[in-house]
Amino acid sequence: MSELQEQVVRAAFDISQWEPESYSVEGADSELTRVRATKEFAGDIEGSSVAELLMAGNNRGAGYVASEVFTGSVLGRRGSVIVQHWGLAEGNAAASSGHIIPGSGTDELEGIAGRAEYSQDVAGQHYLELRVTFPE
Repeated sequence: MSELQEQVVRAAFDISQWEPESYSVEGADSELTRVRATKEFAGDIEGSSVAELLMAGNNRGAGYVASEVFTGSVLGRRGSVIVQHWGLAEGNAAASSGHIIPGSGTDELEGIAGRAEYSQDVAGQHYLELRVTFPE
């Protein structure tokens, strides 16, 4: 049995829609927001996604969790996949990562597995890097 070869794929994306909705929970001292975001990807990851985020933030930091449904192609393989990701920020420090939900790949993305990392450069451009394996 051979080990699956991990591939690193990176693409830029733009947020084309951002629909926030505030909510409250008794005892919370941070701003709480639900957001529906739509993204457009270009590069080795090409297509669009819709993400549902739960966000919390205050004057010290912020965090989010999200489920994101991507439809398009990864390295030319077409289909859909769901990525579960999270992020934290405190001052200038930020971290964001996630995983592809096992079994969520469809069509040519069936069986895809791996991790996701979201980032933003100093100019404000967003990026997604996937470290993925495909079944043989």
